[in-house]
Amino acid sequence: MAKEVGYPYNQVPIEAFQNAGGGYGQGTLCGALGAAFAFVGAVCDQETAKKIVSELSRWYKVAEFPIYQPGTQNPTTVAESVLCSESVLKFMDVAGVEHGSDERKERCAGLTADVAKKTIELLNAEIG
Repeated sequence: MAKEVGYPYNQVPIEAFQNAGGGYGQGTLCGALGAAFAFVGAVCDQETAKKIVSELSRWYKVAEFPIYQPGTQNPTTVAESVLCSESVLKFMDVAGVEHGSDERKERCAGLTADVAKKTIELLNAEIG
């Protein structure tokens, strides 16, 4: 958005979201969701933002992640929660991998792309 649209998106430093990884370092809210929620809040009125955030959260709990897998094909899992720790641990258990594995990193990167795509779809549907 910063490159294609410019202002106001080019005013937000991407570094502001570096702390979102690993559920903000505590295994709490998935960082992909946290960044998406911030973006939605920046472009929507409060009522629309609440609607989109709620829908995005519901979708996240039932989606089979990762959808986007440009590299290795990882197994998919359903988080059933918006918590990073629950989402990642389910994947690691099914995939039989450790937290620092390339497979887990690829899974979270794909999931982040999935959340970004869904966020854009929801925004387009609401504010077109």
